[in-house]
Amino acid sequence: MTTSSEQLVEALRASLKENERLRQHQQRLAASAGEPVAIVGMGCRFGGGVDSVAGLWD
Repeated sequence: MTTSSEQLVEALRASLKENERLRQHQQRLAASAGEPVAIVGMGCRFGGGVDSVAGLWD
């Protein structure tokens, strides 16, 4: 092979490797996007001197 042919083959190999790396990365991102979200805590502020949910309804 000539030098330019060898460079072309090497560039194609590098491109294929990068394509595979990006494909695997995309699969990991897609898999993590399907994971459920858990809400582990909530807080609430009540205005007007109210200090509970029951007081809010009153």
